[in-house]
Amino acid sequence: SRSNELQGISRTEAKPQDLTRSGQLQELVNDPVAYFIEYIDGTRATLLMLNGAVADYTFAANAVDENQRSHKLSTLFYLPPTPNVTYSAELMNRVEHMLITGKSQYPVERTLLVSGMLESCLESKHLNGVTVSTPHLAVRYEPTAESQFARS
Repeated sequence: SRSNELQGISRTEAKPQDLTRSGQLQELVNDPVAYFIEYIDGTRATLLMLNGAVADYTFAANAVDENQRSHKLSTLFYLPPTPNVTYSAELMNRVEHMLITGKSQYPVERTLLVSGMLESCLESKHLNGVTVSTPHLAVRYEPTAESQFARS
């Protein structure tokens, strides 16, 4: 429901639709993929690739607070318009800063974890769903206190 770019009947009727109950999801997504991820602390995640149903990136979680109450959280990741030159300019700005100061503006471990996890998901898919162990991703890092949102 967070997506601004739902496809199918949502595009013609200009409002979000339940693509699952309407049967549209099966029509729109030719090659659905689900990756099941278990983190070292026991957190479990599912990465859904529903190309054809949505044209943006969203996140949803069922979080449990300290009183064991469940809360549903979700967000939409805003992306720059195509062509994605804003991303490239921001990346080069970060590289320039690192070359000048000798320090990264954000933890490079974060990039290692994301790219390593995605590579492991693709490896699992290539191996017909075999569970892939990732001891090389036992990396710790502290996120920055300030937002890393691109403002340029």
